[in-house]
Amino acid sequence: MHAFTSEIEKARVEAIERTIEKAKEIGANAIIGMDIETSNMGGNNHVDIRNRYRSHNRARIEILHNVKYLVQINLPSVERDTEPMNLNDIEVDSITKRFEDTVAVDNVSMNVARGELFGLLGPNGAGKSTLTKMLCGMINPTSGTIKVGGYNIQDNPMKVKELLGVVPQDIVLYDYMNARENLAFFGKLYGLSGGKLRNRIEELLKFTQLDEKAVKRHISTYSGGMKRRVNIAVALLHEPQVILLDEPTAGLDPKNKLALWEIIRTLHKEGKTIILTTHMMDEAEELCDQVAIMDKGKIIALGSPRQLVKKVKMENTITVVPDKITTKLIEAVQKISGVKRSYRSYDENEKIETLKIITKRAEDILPDVVSAILSVGTKILSVELSRVTLEDVFISLTGRSLREEEEQL
Repeated sequence: MHAFTSEIEKARVEAIERTIEKAKEIGANAIIGMDIETSNMGGNNHVDIRNRYRSHNRARIEILHNVKYLVQINLPSVERDTEPMNLNDIEVDSITKRFEDTVAVDNVSMNVARGELFGLLGPNGAGKSTLTKMLCGMINPTSGTIKVGGYNIQDNPMKVKELLGVVPQDIVLYDYMNARENLAFFGKLYGLSGGKLRNRIEELLKFTQLDEKAVKRHISTYSGGMKRRVNIAVALLHEPQVILLDEPTAGLDPKNKLALWEIIRTLHKEGKTIILTTHMMDEAEELCDQVAIMDKGKIIALGSPRQLVKKVKMENTITVVPDKITTKLIEAVQKISGVKRSYRSYDENEKIETLKIITKRAEDILPDVVSAILSVGTKILSVELSRVTLEDVFISLTGRSLREEEEQL
C-alpha cells in the first residue's frame, strides 16, 4: 500500500465505505458485472484500479474508471477466520422474492450439505437464477433467511463472500487480455500477489487444461468452452468452499460440455460444495447428489435423482426419432393400451426432436408403437428403450415437457 498522510487516508477510507454502501444497495457481488452510474459516487472519490486500499474491516473495492462495470465488491482476504461448525454449507428458509406483482421465488426452503453437489433444475424462468442471486448476495429476499457456512447472508455479507465462488452464466472476462492476465488481474483484486498469485494461476491453468499456446492468446480468440473454463478459474482463485455455477454448459457443444463436466466432478471430489443451476435433465442426473426441481418459483420436488425417478411409477421410456412429429402421430400413440403419456422432447446432444412414450411394458407394446407410427404415414429413423429420466419426473409433476414449458416463455 502506498504511504499517505492520515488525512488523505481517512478521506479515501470514507470514500470506499460510501461506495460500498452504494454497492450494497444495488446488490453487487463477486465477479458479476452490473451496470452502475459511477458519476453518482462523487467526483474525486472514485477508487482507481491502479491502487488498492484497505479499510479497518478489510473491505476492498475496485472500480474501473470510465467503464460502467462494477467488477468486485468487498473481495475477501484469502486468510479466513474460523468458520462456525455446521453440517450444511447452505440453509435456505422460507425464501420469497417479489418484483412488483411478480413472485419470482415463492417460499423456497432447502439445505445443501457440505461437499454436496446440489442441482437446481427447471425451465428458464422457473426462478433458479433469482434464487442463486439471493444466495450470493446480489439481491435481497423479500422475506426469509439464507445462511452460507453458518453465516446469515444479510448479517454477515463479508464472511459469506469469503466462502463463495460465483460462476455466472455470462462470461465475465476481458477480451483484450489473455487467460493468465485475466487471472492475475482478478487475483490482485482478491488480495493475492507475488509468488502465491503466480503459483495459484499456474495451478488453475493446469486444472482447467488450458495449454500454453491458448494461455498466450487474447480471450476474444477463445471458443465458448475455453472461456467457460477461464471463468471457472477466476471464481476459484481465492479457494472458496462453496461454488455457484449458473448454467455452466449452456450453449456448449457436446465435447466441451463433457470436458466441463469433468472439471465439476473434480471439484466435487475435492469436497467443494456446489450448486449447479441447469435446465438440462441429463446434466442434473449425471452430476448431482441432490436435485431440486423448480417450476414457477416453487420447488416441486426434492431428492436424489434415484429417489425422484422412483416417484414416477413407470419402468421404461420408449424414445422414437420420427421424420416428423405431428398431433395426429401423438394421438395415435396415446391410444395404445399401456401408454401412460407421450410427448415431444428435444435431445440437447443430438439436436433433434424426439417422441417420448412412458409405459410399464415397453417391450410388450413396442410392436404396437411401430405400427401406430407407420399407420399415420410417418417414417421411423430410430427407436430406443430407456429407463425413466428426470424429464419424465418433470412431466409427471407438471403435465408438460421442459421443452414445451420453455417455448411458452
